[in-house]
Amino acid sequence: MDNFGLSLSNVSNKRIRHLQGKIPQNTAVFVSALFLLIPAFYNGYPLVNPDTATYLASGFKPETPFDRPITYGLLLRLFSLNGASLWLVVYAQALLVTTLIFRILKRLMDGGANLLKGVLTLLFLSMFTGLSWVVCQVQPDIFTPIAFLCIILLLMGQAGKAGKIALYLLFFISVAVHLSHPLLLAGVVLLLWFVRRVYAAGDRKQKGVATITLILLCAASMLVMGSAFSKSRHVYFMGSLLEKGVLHTYLQDNCATHDFRICAYRDVLGNSSDHFIWESDSPLYKIGDWKGTKPEFNKIIYDVLTTPKYLWLFINASLGEALRQAVTFRIGDGNDIFSVGSNVEQRIIAYFPHEAAMFHAARQNKSDIRSAFYLPNRVFAILVLLSAVVIGYGVLKWNGLSGQLKVVVFVGITGVLLNCLDCATLSVVNGRYGCKMIWLLPFAAACILLSKKSGENPANSSELT
Repeated sequence: MDNFGLSLSNVSNKRIRHLQGKIPQNTAVFVSALFLLIPAFYNGYPLVNPDTATYLASGFKPETPFDRPITYGLLLRLFSLNGASLWLVVYAQALLVTTLIFRILKRLMDGGANLLKGVLTLLFLSMFTGLSWVVCQVQPDIFTPIAFLCIILLLMGQAGKAGKIALYLLFFISVAVHLSHPLLLAGVVLLLWFVRRVYAAGDRKQKGVATITLILLCAASMLVMGSAFSKSRHVYFMGSLLEKGVLHTYLQDNCATHDFRICAYRDVLGNSSDHFIWESDSPLYKIGDWKGTKPEFNKIIYDVLTTPKYLWLFINASLGEALRQAVTFRIGDGNDIFSVGSNVEQRIIAYFPHEAAMFHAARQNKSDIRSAFYLPNRVFAILVLLSAVVIGYGVLKWNGLSGQLKVVVFVGITGVLLNCLDCATLSVVNGRYGCKMIWLLPFAAACILLSKKSGENPANSSELT
Protein backbone atom coordinates (compact mmCIF):
# COMPACT_ATOMS: atom_id res chain seq x y z
CA MET A 1 0.00 0.00 0.00
CA ASP A 2 2.86 2.38 0.89
CA ASN A 3 4.58 1.59 -2.42
CA PHE A 4 1.33 2.33 -4.24
CA GLY A 5 1.09 5.70 -2.47
CA LEU A 6 4.66 6.57 -3.37
CA SER A 7 4.07 5.59 -6.99
CA LEU A 8 0.91 7.69 -7.15
CA SER A 9 2.79 10.64 -5.64
CA ASN A 10 5.60 10.24 -8.17
CA VAL A 11 3.13 10.13 -11.06
CA SER A 12 1.39 13.24 -9.74
CA ASN A 13 4.67 15.13 -9.38
CA LYS A 14 5.73 14.09 -12.87
CA ARG A 15 2.46 15.39 -14.32
CA ILE A 16 2.87 18.70 -12.50
CA ARG A 17 6.45 19.04 -13.73
CA HIS A 18 5.29 18.18 -17.24
CA LEU A 19 2.63 20.92 -17.12
CA GLN A 20 5.11 23.32 -15.61
CA GLY A 21 7.62 22.60 -18.35
CA LYS A 22 5.12 23.85 -20.89
CA ILE A 23 4.75 27.18 -19.08
CA PRO A 24 7.83 29.44 -19.32
CA GLN A 25 8.48 31.20 -16.02
CA ASN A 26 8.18 34.72 -17.45
CA THR A 27 4.87 33.81 -19.04
CA ALA A 28 3.57 32.49 -15.73
CA VAL A 29 4.54 35.72 -13.97
CA PHE A 30 3.03 38.01 -16.62
CA VAL A 31 -0.21 36.02 -16.76
CA SER A 32 -0.51 35.74 -12.99
CA ALA A 33 -0.08 39.51 -12.70
CA LEU A 34 -3.23 39.86 -14.80
CA PHE A 35 -5.16 37.98 -12.11
CA LEU A 36 -4.39 40.85 -9.76
CA LEU A 37 -6.03 43.32 -12.14
CA ILE A 38 -9.51 41.77 -11.86
CA PRO A 39 -10.88 44.69 -9.75
CA ALA A 40 -9.65 47.20 -12.34
CA PHE A 41 -11.24 45.16 -15.13
CA TYR A 42 -14.48 45.09 -13.12
CA ASN A 43 -14.32 48.84 -12.57
CA GLY A 44 -13.40 49.58 -16.17
CA TYR A 45 -10.40 51.65 -15.07
CA PRO A 46 -7.75 51.64 -12.32
CA LEU A 47 -9.26 52.56 -8.96
CA VAL A 48 -8.63 56.02 -7.56
CA ASN A 49 -9.20 57.84 -4.29
CA PRO A 50 -8.84 61.50 -3.23
CA ASP A 51 -5.07 61.17 -2.71
CA THR A 52 -4.60 60.11 -6.34
CA ALA A 53 -4.89 63.74 -7.46
CA THR A 54 -1.98 64.82 -5.26
CA TYR A 55 0.24 61.95 -6.37
CA LEU A 56 -0.41 62.62 -10.05
CA ALA A 57 0.34 66.32 -9.69
CA SER A 58 3.53 65.66 -7.73
CA GLY A 59 4.90 63.35 -10.40
CA PHE A 60 3.94 65.26 -13.51
CA LYS A 61 4.65 68.86 -12.46
CA PRO A 62 6.95 67.69 -10.73
CA GLU A 63 6.97 69.07 -7.20
CA THR A 64 7.05 67.73 -3.65
CA PRO A 65 3.63 68.01 -1.94
CA PHE A 66 3.64 69.65 1.49
CA ASP A 67 2.05 66.58 3.11
CA ARG A 68 3.71 63.58 1.43
CA PRO A 69 6.90 62.60 -0.43
CA ILE A 70 7.29 62.93 -4.18
CA THR A 71 8.47 59.32 -4.61
CA TYR A 72 5.18 57.70 -5.59
CA GLY A 73 4.35 60.56 -7.93
CA LEU A 74 7.58 59.94 -9.80
CA LEU A 75 6.79 56.22 -9.92
CA LEU A 76 3.43 57.04 -11.48
CA ARG A 77 5.18 58.98 -14.20
CA LEU A 78 7.71 56.19 -14.75
CA PHE A 79 5.25 53.30 -14.67
CA SER A 80 2.76 55.10 -16.92
CA LEU A 81 5.54 55.77 -19.44
CA ASN A 82 5.17 59.51 -18.98
CA GLY A 83 1.40 59.55 -19.25
CA ALA A 84 0.70 56.75 -21.71
CA SER A 85 -1.79 54.99 -19.42
CA LEU A 86 -2.67 54.43 -15.78
CA TRP A 87 -3.29 50.80 -16.71
CA LEU A 88 0.48 50.44 -17.01
CA VAL A 89 0.84 51.68 -13.42
CA VAL A 90 -1.40 49.06 -11.85
CA TYR A 91 0.09 46.34 -14.06
CA ALA A 92 3.59 47.34 -12.96
CA GLN A 93 2.45 47.11 -9.34
CA ALA A 94 0.97 43.68 -10.06
CA LEU A 95 4.22 42.52 -11.68
CA LEU A 96 6.27 43.57 -8.65
CA VAL A 97 4.04 41.66 -6.24
CA THR A 98 3.79 38.62 -8.51
CA THR A 99 7.55 38.40 -9.04
CA LEU A 100 8.26 38.56 -5.31
CA ILE A 101 5.63 35.93 -4.48
CA PHE A 102 6.96 33.58 -7.17
CA ARG A 103 10.49 33.96 -5.79
CA ILE A 104 9.32 33.18 -2.27
CA LEU A 105 7.44 30.09 -3.42
CA LYS A 106 10.42 28.94 -5.48
CA ARG A 107 12.60 28.92 -2.38
CA LEU A 108 9.95 27.14 -0.36
CA MET A 109 9.25 24.43 -2.93
CA ASP A 110 12.84 23.38 -3.64
CA GLY A 111 12.24 23.82 -7.39
CA GLY A 112 9.51 21.17 -7.64
CA ALA A 113 6.14 22.39 -8.80
CA ASN A 114 6.59 25.97 -7.60
CA LEU A 115 5.65 27.51 -10.98
CA LEU A 116 2.19 25.96 -11.26
CA LYS A 117 1.59 26.43 -7.55
CA GLY A 118 2.62 30.04 -7.94
CA VAL A 119 -0.01 30.62 -10.62
CA LEU A 120 -2.68 28.97 -8.47
CA THR A 121 -1.59 30.92 -5.40
CA LEU A 122 -1.85 34.25 -7.23
CA LEU A 123 -5.29 33.31 -8.53
CA PHE A 124 -6.35 32.35 -5.00
CA LEU A 125 -5.04 35.59 -3.48
CA SER A 126 -6.66 37.65 -6.22
CA MET A 127 -10.10 36.08 -5.82
CA PHE A 128 -10.32 35.60 -2.05
CA THR A 129 -8.25 38.38 -0.45
CA GLY A 130 -8.01 42.15 -0.81
CA LEU A 131 -4.56 41.98 -2.45
CA SER A 132 -5.86 42.58 -5.96
CA TRP A 133 -7.87 45.57 -4.74
CA VAL A 134 -4.75 47.14 -3.22
CA VAL A 135 -2.76 46.48 -6.40
CA CYS A 136 -5.40 48.14 -8.60
CA GLN A 137 -5.45 51.43 -6.73
CA VAL A 138 -3.41 54.42 -7.86
CA GLN A 139 -1.86 55.07 -4.47
CA PRO A 140 1.21 53.76 -2.60
CA ASP A 141 -0.57 51.31 -0.25
CA ILE A 142 0.78 48.30 -2.14
CA PHE A 143 4.35 49.26 -1.30
CA THR A 144 3.85 48.50 2.39
CA PRO A 145 3.49 44.73 1.77
CA ILE A 146 6.09 44.91 -1.01
CA ALA A 147 8.62 46.09 1.58
CA PHE A 148 7.75 43.10 3.78
CA LEU A 149 8.09 40.68 0.86
CA CYS A 150 11.56 42.12 0.25
CA ILE A 151 12.45 41.52 3.90
CA ILE A 152 11.20 37.93 3.64
CA LEU A 153 13.35 37.23 0.59
CA LEU A 154 16.43 38.82 2.15
CA LEU A 155 15.94 36.77 5.31
CA MET A 156 15.47 33.60 3.31
CA GLY A 157 18.88 34.13 1.76
CA GLN A 158 20.16 32.34 -1.35
CA ALA A 159 19.89 35.46 -3.52
CA GLY A 160 22.86 36.34 -5.69
CA LYS A 161 24.61 39.70 -5.56
CA ALA A 162 22.42 41.22 -8.28
CA GLY A 163 19.30 39.83 -6.62
CA LYS A 164 20.22 41.35 -3.26
CA ILE A 165 20.91 44.74 -4.83
CA ALA A 166 17.52 44.64 -6.56
CA LEU A 167 15.76 43.72 -3.31
CA TYR A 168 17.52 46.45 -1.34
CA LEU A 169 16.66 49.01 -4.02
CA LEU A 170 13.01 47.97 -4.09
CA PHE A 171 12.91 48.05 -0.30
CA PHE A 172 14.32 51.60 -0.29
CA ILE A 173 11.73 52.77 -2.82
CA SER A 174 8.96 51.10 -0.83
CA VAL A 175 10.04 52.90 2.33
CA ALA A 176 10.34 56.25 0.56
CA VAL A 177 6.79 56.37 -0.83
CA HIS A 178 5.02 57.07 2.47
CA LEU A 179 5.74 59.13 5.59
CA SER A 180 4.80 56.30 7.96
CA HIS A 181 7.15 53.75 6.42
CA PRO A 182 10.60 54.68 7.85
CA LEU A 183 9.49 54.28 11.47
CA LEU A 184 7.36 51.21 10.78
CA LEU A 185 9.94 49.31 8.76
CA ALA A 186 12.95 50.30 10.87
CA GLY A 187 11.00 49.07 13.89
CA VAL A 188 10.15 45.81 12.14
CA VAL A 189 13.77 45.15 11.15
CA LEU A 190 15.03 45.82 14.68
CA LEU A 191 12.34 43.58 16.18
CA LEU A 192 13.20 40.78 13.76
CA TRP A 193 16.84 41.10 14.80
CA PHE A 194 16.12 40.88 18.53
CA VAL A 195 13.78 37.89 18.24
CA ARG A 196 15.69 36.12 15.45
CA ARG A 197 16.10 32.97 17.54
CA VAL A 198 12.33 32.42 17.33
CA TYR A 199 12.40 31.82 13.58
CA ALA A 200 16.07 31.11 12.85
CA ALA A 201 19.10 29.72 14.64
CA GLY A 202 22.82 29.44 14.12
CA ASP A 203 25.38 31.91 12.86
CA ARG A 204 26.71 33.19 9.53
CA LYS A 205 29.64 35.30 8.35
CA GLN A 206 27.23 37.96 7.12
CA LYS A 207 25.68 38.33 10.56
CA GLY A 208 24.03 41.71 10.94
CA VAL A 209 24.80 42.96 7.42
CA ALA A 210 21.21 42.86 6.25
CA THR A 211 19.97 44.47 9.47
CA ILE A 212 22.39 47.38 9.20
CA THR A 213 21.70 47.82 5.48
CA LEU A 214 17.92 47.88 5.92
CA ILE A 215 18.12 50.34 8.84
CA LEU A 216 20.41 52.62 6.80
CA LEU A 217 17.98 52.48 3.89
CA CYS A 218 15.13 53.49 6.20
CA ALA A 219 17.24 56.42 7.43
CA ALA A 220 18.24 57.37 3.87
CA SER A 221 14.61 57.52 2.83
CA MET A 222 14.21 60.53 5.11
CA LEU A 223 16.40 62.47 2.68
CA VAL A 224 13.64 62.01 0.12
CA MET A 225 10.72 62.83 2.40
CA GLY A 226 12.33 65.05 5.04
CA SER A 227 10.70 68.24 3.76
CA ALA A 228 7.18 66.78 3.64
CA PHE A 229 7.68 65.10 7.02
CA SER A 230 8.73 68.37 8.64
CA LYS A 231 5.79 70.29 7.16
CA SER A 232 3.03 67.84 7.98
CA ARG A 233 3.82 65.57 10.94
CA HIS A 234 2.40 68.01 13.52
CA VAL A 235 -0.97 68.15 11.75
CA TYR A 236 -1.29 64.39 11.28
CA PHE A 237 -0.35 63.73 14.89
CA MET A 238 -2.80 66.33 16.19
CA GLY A 239 -5.50 64.65 14.12
CA SER A 240 -4.60 61.36 15.81
CA LEU A 241 -4.76 62.99 19.27
CA LEU A 242 -8.17 64.44 18.40
CA GLU A 243 -9.58 61.12 17.21
CA LYS A 244 -8.35 59.35 20.35
CA GLY A 245 -9.91 61.95 22.66
CA VAL A 246 -6.54 62.93 24.14
CA LEU A 247 -6.64 66.44 22.67
CA HIS A 248 -9.99 67.21 24.29
CA THR A 249 -8.68 66.19 27.71
CA TYR A 250 -5.49 68.19 27.24
CA LEU A 251 -7.32 71.36 26.18
CA GLN A 252 -9.82 71.03 29.02
CA ASP A 253 -6.93 70.94 31.50
CA ASN A 254 -4.69 73.58 29.93
CA CYS A 255 -6.70 76.21 28.08
CA ALA A 256 -7.16 78.24 31.28
CA THR A 257 -3.40 78.61 31.73
CA HIS A 258 -2.14 78.56 28.10
CA ASP A 259 -2.87 81.02 25.33
CA PHE A 260 -3.43 78.41 22.60
CA ARG A 261 -5.38 79.67 19.59
CA ILE A 262 -7.06 76.28 19.22
CA CYS A 263 -8.68 76.78 22.64
CA ALA A 264 -11.21 79.11 21.02
CA TYR A 265 -12.53 76.14 19.03
CA ARG A 266 -12.30 73.35 21.58
CA ASP A 267 -16.09 73.03 21.81
CA VAL A 268 -16.48 72.59 18.03
CA LEU A 269 -13.48 70.37 17.29
CA GLY A 270 -15.55 67.21 17.04
CA ASN A 271 -13.81 63.82 16.97
CA SER A 272 -13.05 63.32 13.28
CA SER A 273 -9.42 63.46 12.23
CA ASP A 274 -10.42 63.55 8.56
CA HIS A 275 -12.62 66.60 9.07
CA PHE A 276 -9.99 68.33 11.19
CA ILE A 277 -7.23 67.83 8.62
CA TRP A 278 -9.00 68.14 5.28
CA GLU A 279 -12.21 70.17 5.54
CA SER A 280 -11.99 73.91 4.83
CA ASP A 281 -14.26 74.81 7.77
CA SER A 282 -11.97 73.01 10.23
CA PRO A 283 -10.41 75.08 13.06
CA LEU A 284 -7.03 74.12 11.58
CA TYR A 285 -7.57 76.55 8.71
CA LYS A 286 -8.86 79.30 10.98
CA ILE A 287 -5.84 79.46 13.27
CA GLY A 288 -2.93 79.31 10.86
CA ASP A 289 -3.12 76.46 8.36
CA TRP A 290 -0.46 73.72 8.23
CA LYS A 291 2.47 76.14 8.43
CA GLY A 292 1.12 78.65 10.91
CA THR A 293 0.01 76.05 13.46
CA LYS A 294 3.35 74.25 13.64
CA PRO A 295 4.82 75.97 16.77
CA GLU A 296 1.59 75.66 18.76
CA PHE A 297 0.86 72.08 17.73
CA ASN A 298 4.43 70.99 18.43
CA LYS A 299 4.16 72.49 21.93
CA ILE A 300 0.94 70.56 22.59
CA ILE A 301 2.37 67.30 21.18
CA TYR A 302 5.51 67.67 23.32
CA ASP A 303 3.41 68.22 26.45
CA VAL A 304 1.25 65.18 25.68
CA LEU A 305 4.23 62.89 25.12
CA THR A 306 6.14 64.08 28.21
CA THR A 307 3.28 64.30 30.72
CA PRO A 308 2.47 60.89 32.29
CA LYS A 309 -1.28 61.51 32.40
CA TYR A 310 -1.64 62.36 28.72
CA LEU A 311 0.98 59.86 27.60
CA TRP A 312 -0.92 57.06 29.33
CA LEU A 313 -4.18 58.21 27.73
CA PHE A 314 -2.45 58.18 24.35
CA ILE A 315 -0.89 54.73 24.83
CA ASN A 316 -4.12 53.22 26.16
CA ALA A 317 -6.15 54.67 23.28
CA SER A 318 -3.55 53.55 20.73
CA LEU A 319 -3.62 49.97 21.98
CA GLY A 320 -7.40 49.93 21.84
CA GLU A 321 -7.33 51.35 18.31
CA ALA A 322 -4.70 48.77 17.31
CA LEU A 323 -7.05 45.97 18.37
CA ARG A 324 -9.86 47.58 16.40
CA GLN A 325 -7.60 47.98 13.36
CA ALA A 326 -6.70 44.29 13.57
CA VAL A 327 -10.30 43.38 12.77
CA THR A 328 -10.91 46.26 10.36
CA PHE A 329 -9.89 45.36 6.84
CA ARG A 330 -12.16 45.92 3.90
CA ILE A 331 -12.05 46.97 0.28
CA GLY A 332 -13.76 50.10 -0.98
CA ASP A 333 -12.72 52.68 1.63
CA GLY A 334 -11.90 55.92 -0.17
CA ASN A 335 -13.16 54.78 -3.57
CA ASP A 336 -15.71 57.55 -3.87
CA ILE A 337 -17.49 58.88 -6.95
CA PHE A 338 -15.32 61.53 -8.60
CA SER A 339 -17.60 63.71 -10.64
CA VAL A 340 -16.77 66.33 -13.25
CA GLY A 341 -14.76 69.12 -11.66
CA SER A 342 -13.27 67.03 -8.85
CA ASN A 343 -9.53 67.24 -8.26
CA VAL A 344 -9.02 63.65 -9.39
CA GLU A 345 -10.99 64.19 -12.60
CA GLN A 346 -9.02 67.34 -13.38
CA ARG A 347 -5.71 65.52 -12.95
CA ILE A 348 -6.82 62.67 -15.21
CA ILE A 349 -7.81 65.16 -17.91
CA ALA A 350 -4.54 67.07 -17.49
CA TYR A 351 -2.13 64.11 -17.61
CA PHE A 352 -4.17 61.33 -19.26
CA PRO A 353 -6.61 63.20 -21.56
CA HIS A 354 -6.93 60.18 -23.87
CA GLU A 355 -8.29 58.16 -20.93
CA ALA A 356 -10.84 60.74 -19.74
CA ALA A 357 -13.78 58.95 -21.37
CA MET A 358 -12.71 55.65 -19.79
CA PHE A 359 -12.38 57.34 -16.40
CA HIS A 360 -15.85 58.91 -16.66
CA ALA A 361 -17.38 55.57 -17.70
CA ALA A 362 -15.80 53.60 -14.82
CA ARG A 363 -18.23 51.92 -12.41
CA GLN A 364 -16.65 53.87 -9.58
CA ASN A 365 -17.85 57.14 -11.13
CA LYS A 366 -21.28 55.88 -12.14
CA SER A 367 -22.51 54.63 -8.79
CA ASP A 368 -21.37 53.90 -5.25
CA ILE A 369 -19.58 50.61 -5.94
CA ARG A 370 -18.82 50.16 -2.25
CA SER A 371 -22.37 48.95 -1.67
CA ALA A 372 -21.54 45.86 -3.77
CA PHE A 373 -18.69 44.78 -1.51
CA TYR A 374 -20.54 43.51 1.53
CA LEU A 375 -20.27 39.88 0.43
CA PRO A 376 -16.63 40.03 -0.77
CA ASN A 377 -15.58 41.64 2.51
CA ARG A 378 -17.37 38.87 4.44
CA VAL A 379 -15.58 36.24 2.35
CA PHE A 380 -12.24 37.93 3.04
CA ALA A 381 -12.98 37.98 6.78
CA ILE A 382 -13.87 34.27 6.81
CA LEU A 383 -10.68 33.43 4.92
CA VAL A 384 -8.59 35.39 7.41
CA LEU A 385 -10.16 33.39 10.25
CA LEU A 386 -9.43 30.11 8.47
CA SER A 387 -5.89 31.30 7.76
CA ALA A 388 -5.42 32.03 11.46
CA VAL A 389 -6.38 28.41 12.20
CA VAL A 390 -3.83 27.10 9.67
CA ILE A 391 -1.14 29.43 11.02
CA GLY A 392 -1.99 28.36 14.56
CA TYR A 393 -1.46 24.76 13.50
CA GLY A 394 1.87 25.78 11.96
CA VAL A 395 2.93 27.46 15.19
CA LEU A 396 2.10 24.30 17.15
CA LYS A 397 4.31 22.37 14.73
CA TRP A 398 6.92 25.15 14.69
CA ASN A 399 9.97 22.93 15.17
CA GLY A 400 8.88 20.81 12.22
CA LEU A 401 8.75 23.77 9.81
CA SER A 402 11.69 24.53 7.56
CA GLY A 403 13.72 27.64 8.28
CA GLN A 404 12.47 29.24 5.06
CA LEU A 405 8.83 28.70 5.99
CA LYS A 406 9.39 30.06 9.50
CA VAL A 407 10.61 33.31 7.95
CA VAL A 408 7.47 33.67 5.80
CA VAL A 409 5.10 32.95 8.68
CA PHE A 410 6.88 35.02 11.32
CA VAL A 411 7.48 38.09 9.13
CA GLY A 412 3.91 37.90 7.81
CA ILE A 413 2.40 37.87 11.31
CA THR A 414 4.79 40.56 12.52
CA GLY A 415 4.00 42.77 9.54
CA VAL A 416 0.25 42.58 10.03
CA LEU A 417 0.41 43.27 13.78
CA LEU A 418 2.90 46.13 13.63
CA ASN A 419 1.02 47.72 10.76
CA CYS A 420 -2.07 47.77 13.00
CA LEU A 421 -0.08 49.35 15.82
CA ASP A 422 1.54 51.88 13.48
CA CYS A 423 -1.76 52.99 11.95
CA ALA A 424 -3.51 53.16 15.31
CA THR A 425 -0.71 55.16 16.94
CA LEU A 426 0.14 57.68 14.24
CA SER A 427 -3.10 57.78 12.29
CA VAL A 428 -6.64 56.43 12.63
CA VAL A 429 -8.44 53.13 12.13
CA ASN A 430 -9.34 52.61 8.47
CA GLY A 431 -10.40 49.55 6.49
CA ARG A 432 -7.96 50.44 3.72
CA TYR A 433 -5.01 50.44 6.11
CA GLY A 434 -5.85 46.94 7.28
CA CYS A 435 -6.65 45.64 3.82
CA LYS A 436 -3.21 46.42 2.41
CA MET A 437 -1.48 44.02 4.81
CA ILE A 438 -4.00 41.43 6.03
CA TRP A 439 -3.61 39.28 2.89
CA LEU A 440 -0.16 38.25 4.18
CA LEU A 441 -1.95 35.91 6.61
CA PRO A 442 -3.74 33.89 3.86
CA PHE A 443 -0.46 33.92 1.94
CA ALA A 444 1.43 32.53 4.95
CA ALA A 445 -1.29 29.91 5.45
CA ALA A 446 -1.06 28.92 1.77
CA CYS A 447 2.71 28.55 2.13
CA ILE A 448 2.22 26.21 5.11
CA LEU A 449 -0.22 24.06 3.13
CA LEU A 450 1.90 24.01 -0.02
CA SER A 451 5.32 23.49 1.52
CA LYS A 452 6.84 20.08 1.99
CA LYS A 453 8.62 19.16 5.15
CA SER A 454 12.24 19.82 4.53
CA GLY A 455 15.40 18.55 6.10
CA GLU A 456 16.89 22.00 5.66
CA ASN A 457 18.72 23.30 8.66
CA PRO A 458 16.92 26.49 9.82
CA ALA A 459 20.30 27.90 10.72
CA ASN A 460 21.06 28.27 7.03
CA SER A 461 17.89 30.09 6.13
CA SER A 462 18.39 33.58 7.45
CA GLU A 463 20.79 36.40 6.84
CA LEU A 464 19.98 38.07 10.13
CA THR A 465 21.13 35.22 12.34
